[in-house]
Amino acid sequence: MNSLKLLYIEDDIDIQEIYLNFLKDLVDNIYCANDGEEGYAQYLKYKPDIILLDINMPKIDGLSLAKKIRLVDKDVKIIITTSYGEQDKLLQAIELYLIKYIIKPIELEVLRDAINRAIEEIEMNRDNKKIFLLDKYTLWDAKKQILIKDGYEIKLTKNEKRLLELLSSDKNKVFTFFEIFDYLSYDNFDKEYDANQIRALVKLIRKKIPKESIRNIYGEGYKFNPLQ
Repeated sequence: MNSLKLLYIEDDIDIQEIYLNFLKDLVDNIYCANDGEEGYAQYLKYKPDIILLDINMPKIDGLSLAKKIRLVDKDVKIIITTSYGEQDKLLQAIELYLIKYIIKPIELEVLRDAINRAIEEIEMNRDNKKIFLLDKYTLWDAKKQILIKDGYEIKLTKNEKRLLELLSSDKNKVFTFFEIFDYLSYDNFDKEYDANQIRALVKLIRKKIPKESIRNIYGEGYKFNPLQ
C-alpha cells in the first residue's frame, strides 16, 4: 500500500461501485466524482496522483477534462476508460500522455496493470527528485544548486553549495566530518583535515537556511533534514 491519491470519475454509479473495492486494494486514498465538472472540482481540491476517468460523461466529457487538466498538470497519471474503440478518440487520447486507454468492460488484471504502471512511474519520479522544501518559504534545488527564499535566490559560496549538494544526495545518511571534509577538499589535496572548519561552515549556512534543515548527530556528523 502507499500514500498516493486516486480520483475515480465515472457517471455510472453502479460501475463505479463495482471497481471501487478493487481500487482500494491498490491505492490508499480514493476520491470519487460522477461527472466532468465535479471531477475537475475534486482534482483542484485533492490534487490526485492518478486519475481514472470515463470518456463519456455529462457536463464535461473525459477527453475534454483530461485536456483541461493537462494544461496545468503534466505529471498526474491519467487512465481513460470507454465503451467504444473509437479511432478518432483514441488518436486524441494518445496526445494526452495516458498510462492506458481501456475498453469496457474493464478486465481487472488490465486495470491492475495500469494502476501499477502509474505507481511505478510516480515512484521513479520521486526517487529522481532534486528539489527540497526546507520550510514554506525556502527551497533547495540540488540539480541547479540554487537556494530560493521568498521567491529570491540566496547567494551561496562554493563550499556552502557543495555542503548542501552532499547532504541532500542522501537525506537518510549521516555524513561524518571527514566525509564532508573530503568532499569539500576534492580539488585541494594539501589541505589538512579540521573538523572545526566543518562546524564553522555549517554555522554560516544555517544563517541562510532554516537551522533544523541540517541536523547535528552527536558524535557522528551531520544529516540533511528537509521539510519534504
